[in-house]
This record gives sequence, structure tokens and C-alpha cells, in this order.
Amino acid sequence: MIPSYGAGSVQPAGTELSTSTQTKVVVRTNMAIVVTVKDSGDSQEANIPVTLRIIQAGMPTVTKRQRISFINPGEQKPVTFTNFPTPSFGAPAQIKVEVQPVQDESNTSNNSADYSVLFSA
Repeated sequence: MIPSYGAGSVQPAGTELSTSTQTKVVVRTNMAIVVTVKDSGDSQEANIPVTLRIIQAGMPTVTKRQRISFINPGEQKPVTFTNFPTPSFGAPAQIKVEVQPVQDESNTSNNSADYSVLFSA
């Protein structure tokens, strides 16, 4: 099993996150960050930890954790993170997502993604 990180977006606006360019994210009171995890291995897996961190200079790191209860080979599952504190507007931030390796996983190079964002009101 290789849980591979897929795509990320910020809801409710539907802003797609990018690993290659900085994304402007308009913050709403009900903001949610949704990441898609794909089981690119050949085994069913259960209880997989997924961690999201928002790192921004001058602000405490925000850490959120969720679990994927069950995923089949080839399946993609969305993982939603909510209840974020207000970030610093106009200062660059990093959103880092990591899927915990599963037992006997040999390739962990696709278990994380980093996004550069700029939060705005």
C-alpha cells in the first residue's frame, strides 16, 4: 500500500492548491481544506493518519489530524480539515500534508505535499 497524496482545495470557494506556485486563498469563517488521498498500492488499508500543518512566520503552527477509516486499492478518499484560527493576512504560508506510511510500505516519496499560499480577507 502506498497512500499517495492527490489534490488539495480550499472550500467553500473551491480554490485549488498548487505544489508549484503560490495560491491566493480567501479566508471565510467556514473555511475547510480538503485533500484527496489515493491508495496506489495493492492492499486494503485502515485507520491511516493524515496530518495537515499550516506554517506561517510570526504565528503558531496550526496542526490538524484526521484518519482515513478504510480505503481500497486504487480508491481515492477526500479528507476534510476544519476549524482553523484566523491566519495572518498578506504573509506567505505553507500548507503541509502528510499521509503516515503503512506497514511494509517501501515508497514513501509520494506521502506528502507542500503548498505555498497567501491568505487574504
